[in-house]
Amino acid sequence: MALPSHDDCRCSAPELSDTLLYGTPYRPVRRLGRGGMGEVIEAAHVGLDKPVVVKLLHRDLNREPRLVERMRVEAQSLARLAHPNLVMVTDFGRTAEGRTFLVMERLYGRTMREELAARGALPPLEALDLVTQTLAGLAAAHGAGIVHRDVKLENLFVCDADARGRRVVKVLDFGIAKVVAPRGDGRAPAPSLYQTEEGVLVGTPRYLSPEQACGLAVDARTDVYAAGVVLYTLLAGRGPFEHVKRVPDLVRAHASEVPAPPSCHAPRPVPPELDRAVMRALEKRPELRFPDAAAFADELSRIAAALSGG
Repeated sequence: MALPSHDDCRCSAPELSDTLLYGTPYRPVRRLGRGGMGEVIEAAHVGLDKPVVVKLLHRDLNREPRLVERMRVEAQSLARLAHPNLVMVTDFGRTAEGRTFLVMERLYGRTMREELAARGALPPLEALDLVTQTLAGLAAAHGAGIVHRDVKLENLFVCDADARGRRVVKVLDFGIAKVVAPRGDGRAPAPSLYQTEEGVLVGTPRYLSPEQACGLAVDARTDVYAAGVVLYTLLAGRGPFEHVKRVPDLVRAHASEVPAPPSCHAPRPVPPELDRAVMRALEKRPELRFPDAAAFADELSRIAAALSGG
C-alpha cells in the first residue's frame, strides 16, 4: 500500500466519517488513496494542528494476523530508522473500531513514477542524484538488518525543492520488508511471527531480483538489484525488460535473461562507467553485485563527481 502523491488535490474523495479515527489524536481531512490492503488518509493531529498521513488497514483485514504483523514491522522499522531519505513514522496503533493504523509525516511532491511520466528519461546527473539518495535510505535500513524487498518507482517519493533548490528523496512503504538480521542496537523491530515460506514470490514483478524470482532467501543485495532497475529506468525511460509483458515471462527474464545496457535505449548519452555500474547492480548472482546499498551509492557518487568535473 504505497503512499499516493501528496500534492494531488484532484484525488479528493467522498466524505470521510468523523468516526474514522476515533480513539486516536487525529482528525481525518480527506482520502488520498485506497488499495487492496487499506486506505491512506490526510489527517491533522488535533492537539498540534499538524498535518500528517494515516495509513489504515481495511476493516476486514484486521482479522488477518499476518497483515497486522506486516504493518507493525513497517511502522517499527521506519520509526526506529531516523534518516532524511526514509519517510518518518510517528505513531502506530488501533482506532476505536479496531483498525490498525500507522502515522507518517506529510510529504509534498510526487513519486518517481510520476516524475518519469511527466518528464521522460532524466539526465544522467539527475538520475544519479535521485538514486544515490535512495541508496542512502536503503543503507540505513540494511545497517539495521532490514531488507525493503519492494524498491520501485512508485515507492520512491521526490519532495518539492527546498530553500536551497534540493529535491529530497524519501523511500516509502516498508510493508513487505524483511528483518533478516536483528541487531543488538535496538534499531530493527522484532522479526515477523509469519515468515515467508521458501518458494513464495514476494515483490513487484518488474523489479524482482533473480533470488526473489526463484523464491530464495533475500539480503541487502536484493534491494541493490531493484535500485539498479530504478536507475536503468530513469536513464532509459523504460525498464530492462519492457518488452516482456506476461508476469511468468517477466519472472523468468529476471532469473535468467541479461538485458541490454541502459545506453542502448537512453535518449541521452550514458557514460560507459555508468552503464557498467547499472549492469553490475543487475547481475544474476548476488555475489557479483555491489555488496550493499552503501557500496552502490559510493560508486554512483564517484561517477557523478567525474561527470560534473568534481
